[in-house]
Amino acid sequence: MRIRADEHVAHAIVESIRSIAVSDGVEISSVREAGHNGKSDTYWISQFAEDGGDAILSADTDFFKKPPQVEAVFKTGLKVIHLPKGWAIANRSLQAAHVFLWWERIEKQLSEMRPRQCYSPPYNLNDTGKLKQIPFGFQSAQKKIKRARKRGGKNTAD
Repeated sequence: MRIRADEHVAHAIVESIRSIAVSDGVEISSVREAGHNGKSDTYWISQFAEDGGDAILSADTDFFKKPPQVEAVFKTGLKVIHLPKGWAIANRSLQAAHVFLWWERIEKQLSEMRPRQCYSPPYNLNDTGKLKQIPFGFQSAQKKIKRARKRGGKNTAD
């Protein structure tokens, strides 16, 4: 299974996960490592999927809220692990601790997920608990994209 962390997950955390926590058969890389730093989400999502990627690790709510990103996930079939809101504003050591504590359950959830699903671990450092599913608004995103195209607007806001 190949996982790509977006720019909201520090490269140092990705490197640490890779060197300490990943299971055999699991690869994790960052957008930065892939040379896609600063590229639009829709661009790197599509490229990652074309290169055989399976899942995204992110703290960016755009992946299940903004139509271009939702459409990119829908088209590619990637799975998404979304880190919780509190995670994004925590200091790096707490972010790392959270990811490490949840990593085994994140891998397990990814192996059980269907394409186009999004799950999130709770924001706690509890050694029990489950990730919760976050619904994607695929139909709503498609409608918004169609309306924007009819109006002649660009749909690249990501």
